[in-house]
Amino acid sequence: MRTIDILLENLRGYYGVDSLRNIAKKIEMSGNVLLNWSSGRSSPKLDQLDKIAYLINVEVSKLLIQDIEISITSPIWRDNVERNFIENLGRYTQEKGIHKSWFDEKRCGVSYGAFRYYINGNNKTVNLNTLDKLAKILGIQTYQLLESRKNR
Repeated sequence: MRTIDILLENLRGYYGVDSLRNIAKKIEMSGNVLLNWSSGRSSPKLDQLDKIAYLINVEVSKLLIQDIEISITSPIWRDNVERNFIENLGRYTQEKGIHKSWFDEKRCGVSYGAFRYYINGNNKTVNLNTLDKLAKILGIQTYQLLESRKNR
């Protein structure tokens, strides 16, 4: 299942609605934005994921875990999702021993140069499609790139 589908299913379950337009209203976004996400024409950026997580009172990484039950029983503060992403990307890269020879842009969809750019925190336009590609390179689940330190 695509990560965007997991996100949308979690939002459907949380709000108890099926319509993307109704979900969009709840998360204060345009219905067209969610339609574009679901069709693959675009993908949510980190700041959009952060906003959604804040609105429903859950950690960003939890939005991307399949079949999770999102509860409002414990309050959550806004994580620094970009910092979490950069730290996790660097940590997993080191743990897995990722090096330049692993990168074939046609196979993994990301060049080594772009990968280094993300690790250095220079690219502020990371979206869910990119997260999926990076997670695949690292051999991890997408949500693991966004987990905060307290969840490790």
